[in-house]
Amino acid sequence: MHYKKPKLQRLYAPLPSRFILITIYCFLICVCGRVYAQDSITIGYLLDKIQTHQLKQDNYFIQGVFPSYINASRKFKTKKKDNTIFYNTLVTYVLKDNYNQFSAEQKIICDSIIARSKRASTYFKNKSRNTYNFWRTDTATRFNYSWWMPLFKGNSALPDDMDDTVLGFFMNDADKDSAKTLHQFMQAYINNHPPLKTSYKIYAYDSAYSTWFGKKFPVVFDVSVLCNILSFVQQYNLQWTKADSASLQHIITTIQRNDIVKHPAFVSPYYANTSIILYHLARLMSIQPIHELETIKPQLVQIANERLLSTNNSFEKIILNITLIKWGQSPPPLHLSKKDFKNIEQNDLPFFIGNIPSYFKRSIKGKFTDLRLLMYNHYCPAWNDCLLLEYLLLTSN
Repeated sequence: MHYKKPKLQRLYAPLPSRFILITIYCFLICVCGRVYAQDSITIGYLLDKIQTHQLKQDNYFIQGVFPSYINASRKFKTKKKDNTIFYNTLVTYVLKDNYNQFSAEQKIICDSIIARSKRASTYFKNKSRNTYNFWRTDTATRFNYSWWMPLFKGNSALPDDMDDTVLGFFMNDADKDSAKTLHQFMQAYINNHPPLKTSYKIYAYDSAYSTWFGKKFPVVFDVSVLCNILSFVQQYNLQWTKADSASLQHIITTIQRNDIVKHPAFVSPYYANTSIILYHLARLMSIQPIHELETIKPQLVQIANERLLSTNNSFEKIILNITLIKWGQSPPPLHLSKKDFKNIEQNDLPFFIGNIPSYFKRSIKGKFTDLRLLMYNHYCPAWNDCLLLEYLLLTSN
């Protein structure tokens, strides 16, 4: 006896294989697209992360200061906490520089981050003049690196510095008259008594700016700091001085001699990494063109591309991509997802270094630098997030 299939079942006979494949393909696109969207790092996600860092409640950190940490070893750790306004100035710079690219809701978050940073900066401002310190000035501060350093009475152990001061001016929206007054004040803090003992002999007679405002403190040149100073001059359209021109020439010489590649810790002791030096140069050059730097841009682009090919560090790649984009280049896009986020946020590459040997005479300084002795690595997860944010903003157009 033969069994006859019901007619209804015949209606649902197998569909053509081609149609099935197309259906499966469309389904996978939809599913994978949703997974990718959920896993991708967005501008909104990073802004929220930065704000969360700033709002973190802690008995140690000053309200509004981005938590940062110090480690003598080149490895991210949160054991040694540090109160500094430095990272607030950096984050604020990026938010202001890219402000028009944020949505209306995102601008509200940016405004809140900036407002809290401004309030926190009062703890780091000099009581008698318009300069800022890396560490708080409202109370006695222990030198934050080693147990054997003494407790200095009065204000911070270190004098106010050019970096925090010029970046603090940007953050606090100082007017042009205040900028002119500061610029005039800065002219007293250059290499006035050559030959300089803290750098190579070729730079000993450069009349460039010192990193520090301290009268009795050694003059220390740092290419990245000089880039920040000239960025201040360019942002406020100030009249260039002899010290500005000397600082620019110092920067150019370090590039021409390839010291920014071969000896970054010597010519930029507080940043001490070629990629980070390039980032500062690109930021300076993006404000308005400087002819002398534009002529050597091809050399800088080549150095950046070579570094990009040689590094496996995702955080360094972000820094280099930002740099190249600011120079009008189109580096290969970085494919980053939330699984990469922790490695970026808590990366072992320090953006800033507390470099004690930078104050030493060059004969001693070289030995300490080679052995990385008395060099303290500073880490700030919020700033790493902000650099990733800057990269997304630059590639979102």
